[in-house]
Amino acid sequence: MSEPQQNGHCITEPASSNGDENNEEFVVEMQKHFDKLGQSNNFSRVAGKLRVVKATKNKLVVELLLLEEHVNSKGTLHGGQTAALVDIITARAVGLTVRDTPMVSMDISVSYMLPAKLGDVVVIEADCLKIGRNIAFTEATFRRKSDNALVAKGKHNISFLHHLKQKVNQF
Repeated sequence: MSEPQQNGHCITEPASSNGDENNEEFVVEMQKHFDKLGQSNNFSRVAGKLRVVKATKNKLVVELLLLEEHVNSKGTLHGGQTAALVDIITARAVGLTVRDTPMVSMDISVSYMLPAKLGDVVVIEADCLKIGRNIAFTEATFRRKSDNALVAKGKHNISFLHHLKQKVNQF
């Protein structure tokens, strides 16, 4: 099997790959990245407790054990935490394909269906629906691991800033 090739700003998989296979290098890279975020002093630290389950060129799946820092006064997953994770995880899913290119959010929306409680494990799946030259369309689902119930669903559209001369170190 041939190696992925650089094609402009995107890394493309070999023709024999459909991109759905778990990529252990991506898993290790993402876990190191989330661990590093947990050590930061900025708001991205909210992603520091994520455990990477699967990473492909189109999908990132993580788990989060809900601790006090993730819940509201009712003991359920905080809506702001959910929205922040939609932002962070979908952007990282895109970043597995579009490397070292600055990107910004165009819009984010979250629909909240059911609560997840303190102590629950939430499985978060970020999917890249389409990655074009200038825009990526993504969605994320949050499910309770215990019963697979849909907790929340998010949508995040991202714009690439190719015109910036300074490239970013994605992870």
